[in-house]
Parts: sequence; structure tokens; C-alpha cells
Amino acid sequence: MVMPPSDQDEQPARARRQPLSAAGGTSAPSESLAFELRPEWAAASLARERVQRWLAALRWPPGQNDDLVLAVNEAVSNSVEHGYLVHPDDSDVRGSITVEARLVPGSNHTRSAAFTVRDGGRWREPRPDDPHRGHGLHIMRSCVSELSIETTRVGTTVTMISRPAPVPPRPS
Repeated sequence: MVMPPSDQDEQPARARRQPLSAAGGTSAPSESLAFELRPEWAAASLARERVQRWLAALRWPPGQNDDLVLAVNEAVSNSVEHGYLVHPDDSDVRGSITVEARLVPGSNHTRSAAFTVRDGGRWREPRPDDPHRGHGLHIMRSCVSELSIETTRVGTTVTMISRPAPVPPRPS
């Protein structure tokens, strides 16, 4: 029997769902997404899958979709590796990583997505003497319109705002 890389694979995302339409049709995609992960190596892949699914339901443009999934992946990976210092053989690290997203209406029939990734780990500045590390922040910056990082004694919060994307036409 093949086991999933993490028992988190069996836990559903806690997306806030929109109610069914008055006509009894299918529900509109949720304008927000929220889920919590444990700080383990499988967390980044779980975050990628959940964000990808949410953006696909919103009919986000494919190129921008890929950028946002990559940015969230980097933020979650940084929480695991640098915030919580998880090593490959660690199996039960305490803490959590919260990922939240919401749609932000724009002008001229556009919208953006705002993502927040929070952890309870400790921020560590990238080491300038290691040329093979520290690329995650550059990757995140290149994938989004705005990036901010707030660090406190109780954790790190990464906020990312996507580039504006067109509002898709309504299905007929």
C-alpha cells in the first residue's frame, strides 16, 4: 500500500463556499480561500494544489495562475525551511502555516488576488555569503505586483498582490 506523503492530503481545504444560486444552479466560485497546514515538506505541494484549484475555478489567466502558484509555493516553502527549520527527517514539528486568499475588485473590468501566508516561525535574513540560497524572495517579487513581509516575535506574514487580471465574461 502506498501512503500519501502526508496525512494532510486527506484533510479538505477550508474554502468559504458561496451558496447555491436562487435558480438552484451551481454555486459561483468562492471569492476567498483559507486553509492551514503543518510545517512539513509536503505543505508546499498541498498549497500549490489548493491555490491552483481555486484560481482555475475563478478562470484566472493561465500565465498569471502559474506565477501565483509559484509565489505561494515559495512563501510556504520558506516557512517550512527557514521559519520552522524543518529538516528532511523531521516528522512532528509543532506550528502551523496559514494561507488565505481573496479577490480584490479592480478598475476597467479587472481583479487582483491578495494572498497572505502566515507562520509562527522565526524570520532569518538570507545569508549573503551563500550564492545558492536566498532566491525565494526574488522569485516571489517577480511573480506578483506587490510583496510585503512583516516579521514579529510571533512569526512572519507574507502578503502578495497579483497583477491585475481581466474579469472573465459571465457564462451564458
